[in-house]
Amino acid sequence: MIIDDLALLDQPNQQFQGFGLIRGAQLAQTKKGDPFYNLSIAKGPKELPVKVWSDQINGREEEVKEVLQEGRIIYFEGDTSTYQDQLQVTARSFRPVKENEVNLSEYLETAPEPIEDLQKELEGYIEEIMDPLIQEIVSTVYTKYKKPFSSYPAAVKNHHSFVGGLLYHTVCMIRLGRDVSRRYPSVNKDFIIGGITLHDASKILEYTNHIAPQYSVPGEFIGHISMSSMLVDREVQKILAARGEKAQLTKLEQEAVYQLQHCILSHHGRLEWGSPVEPKTLEAHIIHLIDMIDSRINMIDRGLAEAPEGHFTKVFPLGKIYKPSIDE
Repeated sequence: MIIDDLALLDQPNQQFQGFGLIRGAQLAQTKKGDPFYNLSIAKGPKELPVKVWSDQINGREEEVKEVLQEGRIIYFEGDTSTYQDQLQVTARSFRPVKENEVNLSEYLETAPEPIEDLQKELEGYIEEIMDPLIQEIVSTVYTKYKKPFSSYPAAVKNHHSFVGGLLYHTVCMIRLGRDVSRRYPSVNKDFIIGGITLHDASKILEYTNHIAPQYSVPGEFIGHISMSSMLVDREVQKILAARGEKAQLTKLEQEAVYQLQHCILSHHGRLEWGSPVEPKTLEAHIIHLIDMIDSRINMIDRGLAEAPEGHFTKVFPLGKIYKPSIDE
């Protein structure tokens, strides 16, 4: 039986003939020096590794290089097998799609809530910020980058790695953060909302696009954490310039800006996890923990979506996770 929907591939020894979106393409070599491609091909949330061996490459290297690019949809035929307990496909043939042959939107995984609803919700949260300087900084950055902020993923893989993932991850974190703020009066809600809104904002600069994102040059050299802090500083300089020559922040304003930047710079929690500094305020600790909670819930939910009930399943990079049985 030939399967023509990538989402239906679920076991070895299946034959596939259909379309898929290339989310990753890496040219490599075997131990013998033969070229082959490691592809990640997806349809919606379903993503599988696909091997293209040298028999499909030799003699047509430039053609293959042109076709097998991230963000392209291809038609391919192949057979499934397992390698290290993971399902994969070996391609027997492939070609580019013809004009109007497929609809790109059918192959993109998107946020589970409508983008416009998430935008309105986030904008409402930003309006709740009481400190006028923090509110202006956060609102200006978000408004400037609203379109990519609403379409980019929150990660290349693992968590919220889908269209609108950055916006969805941000809103989900603020929902948790506001709840924490209500329960603990000592928490400054301004820094919770502002820090969460901007903590991953520069993912739009760290990644190349929102369809099949790879790391950009500034993403590799600087990274989103430092770049997000830089966005804050740039807005502060613009605000000072508008105030007039030799304008300076007040002591309280400067401290507020430092705390906002600290929430951004410390949100990975530890130096060995990529944070330039470790959390040194209550709000910074909360944002780091909420980031961990939301990212892991998303990783586990997506990792177990197609897993059998009553079994342990490997969810990268968290290890084996158990999916409980649900009584009928």
